[in-house]
Amino acid sequence: MFKKILVPVDGSDESRKALELAKGIASGCQTADITLLYVMNPVFLAAAVAPGEEKFISAIPEIMVFRQQEADMVLEEMAKLLADTPVQVERKALEGHPARTILETAKEGHYELIVMGSRGMSRLAGFLLGSVSDAVVHHASCPVMIVR
Repeated sequence: MFKKILVPVDGSDESRKALELAKGIASGCQTADITLLYVMNPVFLAAAVAPGEEKFISAIPEIMVFRQQEADMVLEEMAKLLADTPVQVERKALEGHPARTILETAKEGHYELIVMGSRGMSRLAGFLLGSVSDAVVHHASCPVMIVR
C-alpha cells in the first residue's frame, strides 16, 4: 500500500476531487501521509512586468506577498478536508514551473503516488504552459492518478 501520497492543489474543483480520492486511499492505508503541494508559477509574475512597464517592478514585493497568502489560503482550505481523518498532512508552497516542481518534489521526497486533477488552470494558461497533468503522467518516477 501507499505510505506517501503527493497531492498538487490549486483550489480548483479538480484538485478538490483529487484530494477526496487521495483521502480515501490514505484512509484505507493505515499509515499513509498526504502532502499538499501548491506551486506558484513564476511565468505569471514575469507577465506582470511587460517590457517598457518598469513601474510594475516596484510592485513585485506586494505581488509576492499576495501569492504566498493565496498559497497559504488554498493549503489551509484543502487541509480542512482531511481534518476528519487520522491522515498526517504536510503543506508545501513552492515556486517554479508546475509540472517540473511536482516531478522534482515527488522524486526528492520518495513519494509512492501522485493524485492530481486533470486541469486546474484556465484553458489559455494550459495552452501556454502545456498540460501539467500530461507532463507529470509522462515523467513521474511513481504512479500517477488523474482525477477528472
